[in-house]
Amino acid sequence: MVIVKTKYLFFSIVFAAFLSSSMPLGSHSLEIGKEAPSLTLSSGNRHDNLPELEGNYVIINFWSFDDPISRINNSRLSDVISTIPSSKVKFISICMDDNKTLRDEIMSADNVSANTISLSINDLSPQVAEDFQTNSGNRSFIIDPFGNLAGICPSAESISGIIS
Repeated sequence: MVIVKTKYLFFSIVFAAFLSSSMPLGSHSLEIGKEAPSLTLSSGNRHDNLPELEGNYVIINFWSFDDPISRINNSRLSDVISTIPSSKVKFISICMDDNKTLRDEIMSADNVSANTISLSINDLSPQVAEDFQTNSGNRSFIIDPFGNLAGICPSAESISGIIS
């Protein structure tokens, strides 16, 4: 009887260790309705306090050069946002790679709107990737005008539903 209980205890501990190792890191709890992490530029200026973002929905997308799915998502988000009045929503595209020239060329080739706020991961403090729980790209978020998380990896339909 003791051996059976020990076996279950062992499997429970292994399972708990597996779950904790697969949980994302970050100082923020990324939950809908909770305060979104801030975008702090590496220079120490807060990007989320720019006048152009205040009172708007903000869609943030992380993408990478070598991840075609993240590039498609970046272009798709740009297309969706272009159908919404710019007075309601701003798009921030964050490339996880540090070559700004290549980033700009890819965004142009992928027809990402020129109204997009384009950043590289090196433009941001190192904490941003951890707070948004991404290290490779292909993750997007909607932040409401009050600074709360309104969507994680949203579809075109959910973007329209949240913002309208």
